[in-house]
Amino acid sequence: MNAIVSARIVDLDSDGLVNNHTHKAQLFDPRGHKEALALSRLNAILQTSIELPEIVRLFFTEVRRIVPLDGLSYEHQPQKFTFQQGIQEGHSSNYRIQTDSDYLGDLTLFRSGRAFQQADLEKLDRLISYLVFPLRNGLRYQEAVRASLTDGLTGAGNRISLDAVLSREVEQANRYGHPLSVMILDLDHFKAINDTHGHSVGDRVLKTIADTIQNSSRNADMTFRYGGEEFVVVLNKTDAGGAKVSAERIHRIIEKLTIAVGDLDIPVTTSIGVASLCHGETQEELLRRADSALYGAKRGGRNQVVVAEPALAHA
Repeated sequence: MNAIVSARIVDLDSDGLVNNHTHKAQLFDPRGHKEALALSRLNAILQTSIELPEIVRLFFTEVRRIVPLDGLSYEHQPQKFTFQQGIQEGHSSNYRIQTDSDYLGDLTLFRSGRAFQQADLEKLDRLISYLVFPLRNGLRYQEAVRASLTDGLTGAGNRISLDAVLSREVEQANRYGHPLSVMILDLDHFKAINDTHGHSVGDRVLKTIADTIQNSSRNADMTFRYGGEEFVVVLNKTDAGGAKVSAERIHRIIEKLTIAVGDLDIPVTTSIGVASLCHGETQEELLRRADSALYGAKRGGRNQVVVAEPALAHA
């Protein structure tokens, strides 16, 4: 069981956040040259990355040179980011990192064996102040990257992120022999919704459908807006049979969905094409087969799921 030694807010003045020379004098005995060098090293190393996971990893690696630690856990819930390293058990000290203008996350430091002493906690309070600017930059960078990879209307991934994710998943599936499937969903008669009710209603429908797909999928599945009224779901470690079950479930949920807009109840149905990766197949070939299955569903009368046959060249 964890022994919680400390739980406090590190509330920092962002106008005069860290004065290195002052903190060195306050934090360490002037005779402790080794510790002073470690502090300077921490300050310099935290400036070497803007990637949030790397910033937190570097902080843990360097701080444990000064205060013995066995593990770290960091979470920024608004950005749904978590990072853990080492062993998360034993004695712990918890910090809510907050400046006058920014919430920068919750940090927990762990140590087995000897409990944190007051001198340790005072050092950690000071050391965490060196994390603030790099952490803020990392959070802003991550937010910007996420925005660049997200469809602004629906919140689903965009085409850029689909290309990156599917390239990675196809490469790993081919390398390790894992199953991988995709489904392409197209809203039936969506143009009629736009023409009849206007584009603002059409946007509401798209957002609702994207949310429904994501809420009806596994956490491991990834949803992307493919273009217009089309969405792609990437199903990791899922074969054709499992993908068909998932597609049928989403199809039924959407079919029963009625989107209320003012006094209007707008019914929506989808046509879905499903394809499972064949050995050696490229992402373009996989999407092409799923797209062909989608058009088969539309030619067959819409509002149905069609599973693509394996590619003969890769069967």
